[in-house]
Amino acid sequence: MDEFRRLYLQLCKDHDTEPEESVLQQVKELGSSPKHGPSRLDLSTISLHVDTCAVLGKALSTDRSFSEIRLADCMLNEEGAKLLLHGLCSNTMVKNLDLKGNNLRGVGAESIGKLLKFNKSLRSVCLEWNSLGMFASSFTILCEGLGANRTLQVLDLRNNQITHDEAAEIAAALRKNETLRTLDLRWNNVGIVGGRELLSSLQQNKTLTKMELSGNNVPADTIKAIEQALSTNADRILMTSEYQDRTRMLTSEIDSIKKDRSMQVSDLLDRIDQQNENMSKTQRSSAHKIGRLQEALEERKSSFNSLAAKLKMTEAAQALAEQKSHDLGELLTKSRQENNQSQVHHQAELMKEKEDRNASEAKMRKDLAGVHDRNLQLETKVDELERRNRALQDQVFELKETMAHLNAQIKVTNTQSDERQQREQQKHKDAMKDAEHLRQQEVSRVRLEAEETERVLKERIQKMEMRRMELEEDISRHKSSLVSEKSKYEEQLQQAKTRIKHEQQQRVSQLEERLRMEQMSKEELQNHSDHQSSQVTELQTKHTGAVMEIEGLKRKMEEINQDLAGKNAEKMTAVEKVRLELNQQASKLEAEKLANTELNERLEKVEKQVRDQNHRHHEERRDLETEVTSLREQVRMKDAEINRIRDDEVQRARMLQSAINNYVGGATGGRS
Repeated sequence: MDEFRRLYLQLCKDHDTEPEESVLQQVKELGSSPKHGPSRLDLSTISLHVDTCAVLGKALSTDRSFSEIRLADCMLNEEGAKLLLHGLCSNTMVKNLDLKGNNLRGVGAESIGKLLKFNKSLRSVCLEWNSLGMFASSFTILCEGLGANRTLQVLDLRNNQITHDEAAEIAAALRKNETLRTLDLRWNNVGIVGGRELLSSLQQNKTLTKMELSGNNVPADTIKAIEQALSTNADRILMTSEYQDRTRMLTSEIDSIKKDRSMQVSDLLDRIDQQNENMSKTQRSSAHKIGRLQEALEERKSSFNSLAAKLKMTEAAQALAEQKSHDLGELLTKSRQENNQSQVHHQAELMKEKEDRNASEAKMRKDLAGVHDRNLQLETKVDELERRNRALQDQVFELKETMAHLNAQIKVTNTQSDERQQREQQKHKDAMKDAEHLRQQEVSRVRLEAEETERVLKERIQKMEMRRMELEEDISRHKSSLVSEKSKYEEQLQQAKTRIKHEQQQRVSQLEERLRMEQMSKEELQNHSDHQSSQVTELQTKHTGAVMEIEGLKRKMEEINQDLAGKNAEKMTAVEKVRLELNQQASKLEAEKLANTELNERLEKVEKQVRDQNHRHHEERRDLETEVTSLREQVRMKDAEINRIRDDEVQRARMLQSAINNYVGGATGGRS
């Protein structure tokens, strides 16, 4: 309760609303009461404001403290009732709701319809002294919610101005509803038509058992028919409940019988398992004794086999020693042959080394001769280059002489031209200018030619000088290369000689070392052969000892065979004893088998009794089913009788109506 009080105060604070003192007082009284569990919230005769209704609706939407809410004579207006009932739509704890005397109309009826449609916990709703039937459309929504509801059992609609139209809506809702048991419609205006609609709805509704219609102007025969239909529903519900109770009782009895039977069978199976276990124990003990005897025999047999194996091992060791001595002799001869072959091979290698050395010396001599020939060729090339140099110098000298001769010719030509000028100066005075001009041209041309030839000759001389210098450099370079190559070849020759000498020394030392190793291996093989011969003598002595030991083992085997014969006799006596014990156990098992057959007979008797009981139960069940079918037949006959009575009542009503019409018609005719 304290939690609801805190929630109420918090919501009032959130909505800026003053909390109702009367509500707080009621909650406080409930919190101080010692009663535990869901309680009742009674706000009857307390005037609730719209804001208070809104807060209470939100608080009650998630509350689980109250199972009953009373809001009778709270003067709720339409908006307040809407807010309050909207919060109750999601409540899952309230079972009883009292809205008596709040003058609820259109909006209130719609809110109640939504409440009935969405709430899943209401069992009883009291709507007495309201005006829910004033607006047909709103009441239709209420009836739709009633038809969709699956939890409501009691509905009080007294004094709600319900007419025959609203009664038809209620009848339509009753055709869909399957849980409502009590409906109170007293002090409304249902009328004849509404009563008939309600009566027709009871043909489909099989759960409604109580309906109050006093003060509704409903004919007595209609009320009687409704009461008969309600009693039929009550009888049907009673019979159904009785049938379900009997079915549950029979099912429980059958389950108990099955349980007893399973217990008996399990006990019998346990006894059989115990007997089988005892038999298996006896069999295991006898098998264990036989196994021990067989183990003793196997031990004797294994000892005999071990002695035979030792004998075979000694024989194999002797054969192995002989084989080893033979192998060592073969190894000695083989090592001697290998030693001889290695000596021959070493001599062949020495001869081959000598031949290789001679071939390498011949090759080096040949290379040296080739180098000498190349040196001679280079010297001839140098001589040829010197000759070419001298020829080029001669050409240069000839060119100088040619240039001097040309200069002399030029001078002679100049003198001749001067003389020709002097001779012809007198003869050709008129052409003096032309001649002078021609002379000058010729002189300039000759000078140019002389200068050109001089320049060309100078260039040729320079080229010859450069060529000579290049040839001299080439000659000096070839001389230096020849000197370096000569020194290089001499060094290579010296290195080859030293290398060949060193290799020969190494080869000789290696051959000497190999000869020394061969001698050592020969000595080792000789020692090994001596050792093997000593081992052969030792093995021969061991062989003689082994032969003597084998003779002793044979004597022991004869003694063991005698012991085995005695043991076999003992074993036969033990086997006879075990056989007698097994015969005794077999007789015991036969007795137990007889007991098992008796138990099986008892088990068959018990099963027969169980089958008889099942047969009796089936017969009783069949009797019950026949009784149920007879009761259903009686119900069907009662339904037929009710229908017949209804038809009679309808016919009587028609006759009464026709009589009234005739009476009214006669009265009007008499007045006229």
